[in-house]
Amino acid sequence: MITNSNFWFWFGGLWLAIGLLFVGVGGGIGIYGSRLDTELDAAGVRTQGVVLSKEISAPSDGSESYVVTFRFGDSRGDTIRGSARLDPDAWDALVERGPIELVYLVERPQTYRVAGQDDSAAVLAFVFPLLGGVLAVVGGFVLVNALRTRRLARELGARGAVAVGSVTELAPGRVRINGVTQWVLRYRFQDASGRAREGKCALSPDEAASWKPGARGRVRYDARNPRAHLWTGERA
Repeated sequence: MITNSNFWFWFGGLWLAIGLLFVGVGGGIGIYGSRLDTELDAAGVRTQGVVLSKEISAPSDGSESYVVTFRFGDSRGDTIRGSARLDPDAWDALVERGPIELVYLVERPQTYRVAGQDDSAAVLAFVFPLLGGVLAVVGGFVLVNALRTRRLARELGARGAVAVGSVTELAPGRVRINGVTQWVLRYRFQDASGRAREGKCALSPDEAASWKPGARGRVRYDARNPRAHLWTGERA
């Protein structure tokens, strides 16, 4: 169950996992495309096929795809039927029942590359790792920060100095967990030197209902570094 105590672990872990997945998928597409291009360049057989039809498809996102359907005969005399998405200029240059240049693999004639073929796989191979890297960095940062915060809370709970804090503000926050808006409690306390410190923490609606501005609660802080502190949720 996702709660305030583990929300950022879930958030960071999910973004990190999705980011790594994107990097893996993009890397796989890139490696496969690179190997295929290398294989076609090294062992591909150039031939000429016949254009059967030309179509322009318009997906829901509004972008247009220029598709050509064709057939060609392989080295064994079999007729292979295929299709490919082309760049607009290459598509315009073709005519139905006219010739089309392509390269195919003898052992796998269904593996081919048409002159002017749209290199969308290369775009995906670039975009996926880029986007995945951003998501992974953000997710990793959030996850590491959540781990650091949990470790700090454990250390302060064990040997942190105790102070009495007062609630300065209590309001709905921007985070929703399981469809429920979480609340933010802001507090103020004085450390051993008499310096005022302020902080905040996230609470569930049920927890927030037990506090009001002006209420007093315990705060634990690091005596050597009072900037590190936490609201314990205990009444003072």
